[in-house]
Amino acid sequence: MAYVINKTDGTAFTTLQDATVNNDSSITLVGRNYIGYGEAQNENFLFLLENFAHNTAPSTPIAGQLWFDTNVNVIKVWDGDKWVEVGAAKLSGTPPVDPPTGAFWLKTPHNTLHTYNGSGWVFIGPETAEGFDTTRARSTTLVSDTAINHAAIELTVDGTVVGIVTGVPFRLGSTNTRAGFDQLDAGITLNSNTFIKGNLHGNADTASELQTTRKINGTGFDGTRDITITSSTTEPLRPGDYITGSSFNGSSDITWDVNATSANSIGTIVSRNAAGGFAAGLITANLSGELYGNVTATTGTSRFDVIQANSFVGPSLSGNAFSATKLRTARNINGVAFDGQDDITVPAAANTLTGISLATNVINSNLQQVGNLISLEVVGNILVNSNLTIASSGTNSSLTATRQLTITVDDGTDTSSIKIISPDVSVTAGTGANGALVPTTNGDVDLGKSNLEWDNVHANTFIGSLQGNADTATLATTAANIAGGAAGSFAYQTASGATALLPAGTAGEILHTGGTGGAPYWGSPAVADLIPGAYLNGTSYDGLASRQFDVDATSANTASKVVARDASGNFSAGTITANLTGNATTATTATNNVLKSGDTMTGFLTLHSNPTANLHAATKQYVDAATQGINPYWAGATTLANVQATYASFPTGTKVAFWNERVYNAPRNGNGGNATVYDRYKQTVQKQANGTWLTVG
Repeated sequence: MAYVINKTDGTAFTTLQDATVNNDSSITLVGRNYIGYGEAQNENFLFLLENFAHNTAPSTPIAGQLWFDTNVNVIKVWDGDKWVEVGAAKLSGTPPVDPPTGAFWLKTPHNTLHTYNGSGWVFIGPETAEGFDTTRARSTTLVSDTAINHAAIELTVDGTVVGIVTGVPFRLGSTNTRAGFDQLDAGITLNSNTFIKGNLHGNADTASELQTTRKINGTGFDGTRDITITSSTTEPLRPGDYITGSSFNGSSDITWDVNATSANSIGTIVSRNAAGGFAAGLITANLSGELYGNVTATTGTSRFDVIQANSFVGPSLSGNAFSATKLRTARNINGVAFDGQDDITVPAAANTLTGISLATNVINSNLQQVGNLISLEVVGNILVNSNLTIASSGTNSSLTATRQLTITVDDGTDTSSIKIISPDVSVTAGTGANGALVPTTNGDVDLGKSNLEWDNVHANTFIGSLQGNADTATLATTAANIAGGAAGSFAYQTASGATALLPAGTAGEILHTGGTGGAPYWGSPAVADLIPGAYLNGTSYDGLASRQFDVDATSANTASKVVARDASGNFSAGTITANLTGNATTATTATNNVLKSGDTMTGFLTLHSNPTANLHAATKQYVDAATQGINPYWAGATTLANVQATYASFPTGTKVAFWNERVYNAPRNGNGGNATVYDRYKQTVQKQANGTWLTVG
């Protein structure tokens, strides 16, 4: 039975017939009982996982499908008309309606970016004054007249650069001149036609005049003219502490000296002598660096970090020394006296040893227990009085012999031995191959016991006779014969563990089953007739003679006939009742179909929803809603005040578009007057509930 594949909105996408596939989309839709469905289904999952990653867009996309464009490493979505980058900002003059939190909106024509925070649109940038030319601070790179790039910030108002901020001074090169600028200083350089008005704090490199006139020796000075200052002073300069000389009034030369000496003289400042030294009764200070000469401390405690000396003279020293020639008092180590002057040999108990190896001269030792041995080499025999366990911290353990390993078990009464032979040693007992597990004599060893059987025996080849029953015969490479029977006989099982042979039957007979518990037997075949039913022409078929059946079909509009196509692939019918998918082919003479080109409808066409793409047809409902409240452009309005006065009585939501005039006040012209520039631009406003008008475009 065919599948009807529906989209998420419930509309039918296609009807999928049994044992077929559909490739009308980017994934393969598999019909019931289609052979090889596994590859197609697994590839579908992989395509969806990688979002059809490719440098070419999918050829059969459907609305909502994602595609990872490997040309630019960007995810895109098919909107039913074109591929759109996911996450792209909405471009419009008015804010998008009902946006998700985090959505972006690029407001046109000002090209300012906004984001939606869940309750309103938040402006991101760039800074702009809507209705005017570029007005913002912009980072850029300027080239100097020495062809060196410099980082800069341009302060632009209505398209005119009024200031430039740089970190270093330089002169603009000819490749990026700016009107009103030549030499730029570190900091802010203003356009030559631009000024700063207001109070400034800080230092200026230069000033035309001082804001407040100051007096110098009684003469006023504002920086606009030169002044002359007399040499005499109004008050004398007098010497203070540790200065020798007379007061100075500027009328004559006076020499002053610092009252200093290198001798131990009270009331003077310390100066160095010709050798750089000086004398003092007592110096109290924290000393750092090297100290030369003798230090005598009669009282108190002196502390030093490191003391280095050729000899120490005194009654005693306390603290630790880095080294010593001998110990003051000899100490015993395991009963042997030691003062540090001579080497000694110390006997030690085994449990006190800390080394990692025994001396090579250790020959005999009765060890009760040995820890973990990394390796053990034995020249003679190893005698184990109890069990020998070989364990490994990994997954495998091994017991290695050079050429031949003999394992002997002796309980005191009976002895059993077995040899494991390496591949390059001839078998010396029993039969076997190189590297085999070989008994000492033929028949001396059993592999397992009657009451202790092996679970599975794996081998490439079994040589010799095998006794007992096999679960199946399918795993045997060959079988010499089945005992009993004759040529042409068939083997069958009569009971669990019992097999019999059925001789060949008479020529022409067929093999019949004997049912549950019954033996198979040969007999004549049972024959029944094949009888043609509805919509088939022919006589019954008994298998003894050839017969031909035909389908009772015709391409004509004939009752009780199966539909057949004529030589052109067509047929006729009175009425066809079915759900159709796909495109219907129209004819120029059709009376109930609308042609794709040049036809006329006598009734109304109802669309299922509002348009969502550029080339979609628009409904009257959509157009009415989009144009509601909009009046034609009002040529007589030149200001917002005109609009408010003329449309004061219009209801809330009214939109009015008109040509507005902008006025630019340019700098003074050559005649000293103001140059006024008028510009016209289209503006749309909408009336608000409180009677005000909001600019919407």
